[in-house]
Amino acid sequence: MNTRQNLQNPKNWPQNVEYVRDLQFLNSKITENLSLNSQKLQYPQADMATMERLSSSTFYATGGSSASGAGKNLQKLSSRSNPLVTIKIESLEKYPSHPAYPYSGLFATKDLKPGQLITPYYGRATSAEDTDPKSDYCLRLGELTVDANIIGNEGRFVNDYRGIMQKPNAEFREFINIDHNRVEMGIFVIKAKDMPRGIRKKTEITVSYGKAFWKSRNLLRETSS
Repeated sequence: MNTRQNLQNPKNWPQNVEYVRDLQFLNSKITENLSLNSQKLQYPQADMATMERLSSSTFYATGGSSASGAGKNLQKLSSRSNPLVTIKIESLEKYPSHPAYPYSGLFATKDLKPGQLITPYYGRATSAEDTDPKSDYCLRLGELTVDANIIGNEGRFVNDYRGIMQKPNAEFREFINIDHNRVEMGIFVIKAKDMPRGIRKKTEITVSYGKAFWKSRNLLRETSS
């Protein structure tokens, strides 16, 4: 089940990857695995209670949750085809010491506040059995996997913090998309006492891929955090 639109690709978007603004499901049946109205949804009630309720057609500039969509600074997505104005994809070819050289990274173009939704993580949603084992762009979402290897959005360019900064300034977190009444994955600014201002303009956005990611590629030393 696809909901693709005629979208303008962000600057520095790779030609071999399709840009989308919604999850792309391998088949219509697996959409039930994320639907709040389906018995196939496997999230515990305690986890569901902590998820923010947000709209995929609106990004909240303050990072606050509001099912009604109320707020002074709302960035509308559904009414326009232009890429996000709060983040950009930047080539790392000029930074040979960067661990992701010579590829790309995701950078803030405006100050991002603690707890703010930076971008959903979109790609092709498949069952675990249909996941491409060679893909470096897979995220677990309940019983499904979201793979942004050949189809995705800006979220696929977020790098792991290791070798870039002491700790990540963003995190992967599930939220409830009230537009589709389903659980999705997003990249959020971390809320921390030592990050009272969130992510400043021109700063690279990083997350932790987790030790399992690096161990599976034999790239993690036992002393790494």
